[in-house]
Amino acid sequence: MKRAIKLVLYYFGYQLLFTTLVIFPMTLINVLNNGEDATAYGMGYSSGQVLATGIAMILSGIAMIWHLIHFKYVKFNLKSFSEVPAKTIWLSIPLIIGAMTFFNFCSEFVELPNWMEDEFIGMSRNVFGVLSVAIMAPLVEELLFRGAIEDHLLRQGKSPFAAILISALIFGIIHINPAQVPFAFAIGAVFGWLYYRTGSVVPGIIGHFINNSIACIQMMVLSKEELNTKTVDLIGEVPTYALFAASFALMIGSFLYLKKHLPAAPEYKEEQELTI
Repeated sequence: MKRAIKLVLYYFGYQLLFTTLVIFPMTLINVLNNGEDATAYGMGYSSGQVLATGIAMILSGIAMIWHLIHFKYVKFNLKSFSEVPAKTIWLSIPLIIGAMTFFNFCSEFVELPNWMEDEFIGMSRNVFGVLSVAIMAPLVEELLFRGAIEDHLLRQGKSPFAAILISALIFGIIHINPAQVPFAFAIGAVFGWLYYRTGSVVPGIIGHFINNSIACIQMMVLSKEELNTKTVDLIGEVPTYALFAASFALMIGSFLYLKKHLPAAPEYKEEQELTI
């Protein structure tokens, strides 16, 4: 757990560093321009703030990936993608889509405050925001929470259930935004199981990319009111519950199929503790 806490602190530390370095000068420029930077899409976040946040998240993500690879918390390079059989990736997608859909339906039954909705909507309409959410976040978060934290827990003798649960719980909590935490925990457990069975972050990265890309597209094309409308209010009770049941069946069916047909989980040998 010490390593997990340490890496999460580095993760937030890099975000704080680059947010300060990028947002402060852009805010200063805005002030010098007499605050002419109009609010982003009428939601209270200036377009400069949205742009700066996207750039800061990309830079902090690059820094965190460098940290994980340089200090050998993870082994990841271009060969990492070719080492995973294409069949494994294709078989993982139905599980990911089923889980995403099912957990999204579940989240509609729980009313939790969405503290970052306006910021995410603004970022989805800015190229750097989209890159940070759809590309950078899947890379850095899967390397960190599955490749570094979960892998370490497995190598330290934690049971697969405990390692997946702990890494998913940390993944959920670091999202901070109440509306995101339960979904992040649940989908993090799915990505964690895929990592345990394959020994690769690639299925999780692809699943994470699919999830975040769909979210970005929705925020691009839908109004805030439409985003907050529940599925049952859009299509009615019968279609909603039919989709709910279908997504659950797809998730469970895919999980059972993968559990049976994927190769046995790799051996996670004990490793020496790093000090960096």
